[in-house]
Amino acid sequence: MVYLSSSPIKRTRAQKILRLIVGVIAVSLILWALYSIPYDILREERARLYGEIVTSGQVLEVRTDVTPRYPEARLVIRYTYVDPDGFARFAEARIPDSQWQKFQPGAVIEVIYGRTQPALVRVPGEVEPRFQVWLRELIN
Repeated sequence: MVYLSSSPIKRTRAQKILRLIVGVIAVSLILWALYSIPYDILREERARLYGEIVTSGQVLEVRTDVTPRYPEARLVIRYTYVDPDGFARFAEARIPDSQWQKFQPGAVIEVIYGRTQPALVRVPGEVEPRFQVWLRELIN
């Protein structure tokens, strides 16, 4: 049986406190989830949806950079390439240690850049976050 009443529901003090705590936790989880989304990676992959162009570039220098995030990839190469407007651009890429022979200074390498954003560039074999690789495979 349903009782219809115009009076509001009477909650105990413990119920009010519990509702407040649950509400604060829910809002905190939503804010944390929004903060954790890698928007820069999403923007990059969205720009790559419009197509990518393959060109060649030249390795300028190779240096080592130890980081706990990528222990198997200590090599960082600096390279140059020419975009469709004829501007020479410079970029850096983290490469796995096993590929050091292909990326000696002066070596010609394959460079892939976004059709709509030539500054958005990558090198085949470059170490990227797993989420970015997963998203690219999902989109393609």
